[in-house]
Amino acid sequence: MTTSATQRFEIRLPEEALRQIREAADLERVSASKFALEAALERAQEVIDAQRTWRVPVSFFEELLSALDAPPVYNEELAKAMAEADALIERR
Repeated sequence: MTTSATQRFEIRLPEEALRQIREAADLERVSASKFALEAALERAQEVIDAQRTWRVPVSFFEELLSALDAPPVYNEELAKAMAEADALIERR
């Protein structure tokens, strides 16, 4: 992390949690603050990625690709709607 810190974030935690964070930070040879920040940011990114990513079975993806590769099927109702839309656009 190369940007300078300008914000403060405080949390209350049990004594045992603080002890574990300090011990882990010592083992990593970083401050407890840096250790906690990096752990929180890693978890935050996991949550964000999980909400922004859709996981689908391989079979679904293969069916999708097959449908996209298949020749188009004429749809009378869709063609009619497109013609009506074209007529509306031309009037403007």
